[in-house]
Amino acid sequence: MVRRRDVRGAKRREQILNLLQTVESGSLSVEEIAERFGVSFATVRRDLSRLHQDRHITRTYGGVALTVPTELSIHQRHLEFTREKDAIGRLAAESVADGAVVIVDAGTTTEFVARYLDAEDLTVFTNGIGAINILMRKEDVSVVVLGGRLRRVNETISGAEAEHMLRAVVADYAFIGADAVHPRYGVASRTLEQSRLKTLMMQRARQTIVVADHRKLGTDQFSYWSELPAQWRFITDDGAETEAPATALDELRRIGAHIELAHPLRALTDTADERGTQS
Repeated sequence: MVRRRDVRGAKRREQILNLLQTVESGSLSVEEIAERFGVSFATVRRDLSRLHQDRHITRTYGGVALTVPTELSIHQRHLEFTREKDAIGRLAAESVADGAVVIVDAGTTTEFVARYLDAEDLTVFTNGIGAINILMRKEDVSVVVLGGRLRRVNETISGAEAEHMLRAVVADYAFIGADAVHPRYGVASRTLEQSRLKTLMMQRARQTIVVADHRKLGTDQFSYWSELPAQWRFITDDGAETEAPATALDELRRIGAHIELAHPLRALTDTADERGTQS
């Protein structure tokens, strides 16, 4: 039986992480945390020791900071690994059949999936502003926007409203983006709300397809994770074979991943050929 004190402590530690996500500096002092939560310095230090032990935070002089990598703006992320994301999106979209119900998670890689969806009579549920802007131009796609709170830095909508809407859906495919992909923890998110929504997206789909470039493999420096289903597809770029941790792909296969590698240079050649044919 879990003691009430343990439950309160776990909830408070979760709230400390959420608070660190929102402060501009990304760090807090022991005094600030104690005042915010109305607890003693000793209680705060115990909480911080636990969070540090779990590698959620880094201890600083008189306080703490998040250990997660700095979050780039959506504009900056659009400029990174564009060829890889394009190839991943193209390969992922090929499997979608006419008449399918599709969930498209927010993210710059999933935006490329949305761009290449060309099957007929699709219904697409999405929480990504970028995906919405792309899909609204496709006349043969019925777009359902998942409601909730907008997080501007990554143009993501999440929260209780989005979760409520998804519980009424059974989708054929869920295309899931990730800040990291790890064989033990699953797929990473920046916030608890985003993590909860990703988990639900995967639960409400017959087939889960995680799309992420090779940089996302193996790192565990995030606080919020969504567990992967027993069987799932992982589409990444061919850099995963040469630039990711050596055992990363094998470890994912052992937990049920069917891995497909997209080839950016080949995708660019195909695109050029298509343009030449059309001209």
